[in-house]
Formats: sequence, structure tokens, C-alpha cells
Amino acid sequence: MPQPRYGSGSVGRWLALAASACCVAVTVIAAGAAPSFAAGTYSTTASVNVRSGPGTGYPLVGREPAGAQFTLQCQWQGGTSVNGNATWDKVTFANGVTGAITDYYTTTPSWNSYAPGTGACGSGNPSSPPSSSSSLGGVDMQRACDTQYPGRGLRAVATNASSAYSWQCTGPGVSLGIDVTAECRTQYGYGAISAVSNPASAWSWYCHWNITPQMQAAVSWATAHLGQWTMSDGTYWSGYCEVFAEQAESSQRHFGSAYLDYLAEANAGRVHPNDANPPPGALVFYGPGADGNGHVAVSIGNGQVIGTYGTARNVAPVQQYPVNRITDPPYLGWAFPFGS
Repeated sequence: MPQPRYGSGSVGRWLALAASACCVAVTVIAAGAAPSFAAGTYSTTASVNVRSGPGTGYPLVGREPAGAQFTLQCQWQGGTSVNGNATWDKVTFANGVTGAITDYYTTTPSWNSYAPGTGACGSGNPSSPPSSSSSLGGVDMQRACDTQYPGRGLRAVATNASSAYSWQCTGPGVSLGIDVTAECRTQYGYGAISAVSNPASAWSWYCHWNITPQMQAAVSWATAHLGQWTMSDGTYWSGYCEVFAEQAESSQRHFGSAYLDYLAEANAGRVHPNDANPPPGALVFYGPGADGNGHVAVSIGNGQVIGTYGTARNVAPVQQYPVNRITDPPYLGWAFPFGS
């Protein structure tokens, strides 16, 4: 495919191939980001009361049935004992209800102890990752052991609570290390990496998106082009979403349409489908649409994207809009740009 000529003159045949890549109809709908997971995803084993704090003396927030799935955020030790288990879990249920429940009626592996990858609740909790649009949540160390050493029945253990680097997969006469970033990729997909918020706490591991300099530059480039109607050669941006995205990402790979770009990302296992909260600098895909070309925009974080708008026949300036604003063609997901 010919290389596009940016900055002066016609962008030639490559632009012509991509010209109808962004023919979209729009409808405003409510945003619905897919949930991210913290230290682990578990479920209740019986109907449980959800309270505002770790004990039966705290006000009732709600009640969840047996089998209700929840995300474990952190835990308290020494709450009201339920059948000998004084651990209480701070959780967020799949329906959005958040509060404290007794650990006794759950599938967590803890019993008067912290579940793998989970720390203490409370202000200044060292297990809490920094607040960031790229932060995802904690690491399930037990699943890391199960995945990285399958069939060996090893247990994830922090051998030193004062060291984030003390986690081991242990068994009789066995002590093996954990690839924490590999577990982040298992939990969250391509582009997730690990970090610690407090090296002096074994509970401070968390996962976050790897926002590369390429992606940071893409956000700056896209933001600088907000409101522009035309490229430097006078060609309208409308209808050239793939060109816009590739210029923003300084891409060395060029596609004839946004949907072909998406297929290349999908075939490489890089797409995060159904997640409406892509990190800054990610490519956000829609399609394929009636013409088969689809649409692509550049995420700037917080559920917002910047991209070309309108069509080659109905021109409009470069705009910022919510990820879920476009419904035809449908949202496909987001991906890290090639090169990141």
C-alpha cells in the first residue's frame, strides 16, 4: 500500500482507500464501562447481608443472594466472628452494590487471614493502587501460582509482610517465584503490567495499563487538532478516521480502513472488547458498518475519544465525544496501537 504523504499536497491513493472509513450514524446512550477487577472475583455461598462496615453492628446496605458475584477490594480482620471467621470483605457486587460482608459465606480462600493479593481496608491502605485512569486493581497471586505452575497445588504465600517482593508459590519442599506482570496480563489482557504502591508492603501489588510515550503523544496530537475541519492540504477530515488515528499514533502500519486496522489488532490478540473505558492513547474501534469500513478514534481517557466526525458527504470538524455515543456501526472495543 502506498505510504501517505502528510503535510502538503494530495495524500493520494492511500487516502482514497480510507475515504469512506468513518461513515457513522450517532445516537447518545448511557456509558457503561466494563468492571475492572481488584484482588479477585468471587461469589457468595449463601444469602448475605451487605453492611456499611465490618460487623453486624453496622447499618444494613442491602442483601445479596447465594451465588452473587463480587469484586474483592480489601479485607478487615477482627470484625464480628461468624462461625469462627472474623474476616470481613469490602466488596462491589456485579449489580453495583458496594459494602462489607462476612467472609464466611464466600468463595474466597481466606479464613481469619488476607486473600492472596489483598490488603487491609482503611485510610492509608498500602494495598490500594494510586488513583489513575490507567489503574486496574490488585493481583490475584493464587491464580498466578495456579496458572504459572499448573497442577502442582502450590499456594501463594507472602513470606515477608514487609516486602512486596516476598511472594512465593509454595508447597512441600518447593518455593517458586511469581511473574506478577504475567498475572496482570492474564487478569486484564494485553497491555496490563504490574507495579507496587509500597515496596514495604506485601499487599501493595496492583495492575495498570502501560501508557507508552507513543500513546501520550497521540493524546496531545489529537487534542491539538480539536475543531479542525481540514488536513494541511485542504482535504476534509470527515471520512478519514483511519488517517487521523494513524497520524495521531505516528503509526508505521497503514490500513485501507478502520475495520482492517481492527482486524489486524484482533488477530494479534490486542483488542479489549466491550470495555467502554479505554486508557489514554488507545485506538477505539466501531464496525464494520454497512460499507464495511468501520470507524476509529483516539481515546483521551475517562470514557472520551477524539476523532473525525460526519462522513465524506456530510463534513464536520474533529470532535471529542463519549466512547458510547456511536451506535451504528456498533462499538467493537479498544486496542493498544501497534508500536506500543
